[in-house]
Amino acid sequence: MGSSVMRRPPPYCNGFIDRHGKARWYFRRAGFKRASLPGLPWSPEFMAAYEQALAGQPPQIGSARTKPGTVRALAVSYFNSPDFRSLRPSSQAIYRGIVDRFCIQYGDNRIANLNREHVVKLMAARAERPVAANNLRKVLRAMMKHAVEIGLRADDPTRDVKAIRVKSDGFHSWNEDEIAQFERRHPIGSLGR
Repeated sequence: MGSSVMRRPPPYCNGFIDRHGKARWYFRRAGFKRASLPGLPWSPEFMAAYEQALAGQPPQIGSARTKPGTVRALAVSYFNSPDFRSLRPSSQAIYRGIVDRFCIQYGDNRIANLNREHVVKLMAARAERPVAANNLRKVLRAMMKHAVEIGLRADDPTRDVKAIRVKSDGFHSWNEDEIAQFERRHPIGSLGR
């Protein structure tokens, strides 16, 4: 009776009983194509189909909706590049947000037509928010580096574009009232202290 104990199915496998009473099993993994798996888990035919589904390359997300050579196509390629994937998740989120906003306006434009003058104009339009302008420059520079690596461009139009200088008064020095307020709120030995 020990062999009749039901084992847990392999990872990324979901099963259910359909309306006809037949067991249906599917391979479902984020970024991979969904695949129907024949038979029951751990059977030879099931495991052969499972291994094939697991070995499949994840499709490039968004690649079906892009035209080759456009800003959007470069964005899809960049999001799947090792340079982007090696960034910390927080940096990936920031870069993705900047690229997505850029693609909303310029996604269908040819990447080969982007010139240094365009980058300067984009930064000048954000001059009142210098940090945003410099972040756009940094992200565009990373994308252009990727475009050169994959052969979409021969040069980097962001190379000679200077960052906008951020004017700041520095950090605010606490006065005596703020120091006393901090000491009341965080006694000696507390985590805040």
